[in-house]
Amino acid sequence: MDYRSKTVLLSIPSIIGSILFALITGIAAVWSGSLWLGTMTVFYSVTIIMKISVLSRGSMSIVSRKPGYSSANNYRVFSIRLLIFDLVFGAALVFFHLNYFIKDYPGYTLYVTAIYVLIRLGFSIKNMVQAKISQSFTTISLRKIDAVKSVVSLLILINAVLGRLGHPYSDLTRNLNSAAGAGAFLIILIMSLSGLAESKKARPT
Repeated sequence: MDYRSKTVLLSIPSIIGSILFALITGIAAVWSGSLWLGTMTVFYSVTIIMKISVLSRGSMSIVSRKPGYSSANNYRVFSIRLLIFDLVFGAALVFFHLNYFIKDYPGYTLYVTAIYVLIRLGFSIKNMVQAKISQSFTTISLRKIDAVKSVVSLLILINAVLGRLGHPYSDLTRNLNSAAGAGAFLIILIMSLSGLAESKKARPT
């Protein structure tokens, strides 16, 4: 089994795990009335939908001869969607920064997120390198989505840790949260723009 087929096959349990994580954070957001955690859960859930879409279009590229489902065009569509995702994500982060929302949620969320982030982050870095070597746009798209999920879950973890260690109302905590959000925004922006550039080079002229 080649790396592309293996990646697609392993995406199914990955999606199930992501749904479970989204359910945990979603329940925590409702329980604590945290608009911040609820919003991050929504963004995380969108990445799950994006992953299903990439798998669907990747399957169509195999069975369909339509140019709209070519590997390069699928990668372009994904990169555009990722860019739109990032712009909305960035707008939400600016909204939270300007409105001084307290990002508090149950303590168990911190531990669940920490375990999840450590596992996903390690795999994401390793898998992204392997995806680049495979040169499959479907594989690269799936790995980029995994990286975005890692970034969003890491942002949840950073905010939880800062809320526990620092004073949630302090300017320092607020600015550190915003700096982490800006870093997350830039990482996703780079992934989306690089995808657009790569897909443009690969498309026939």
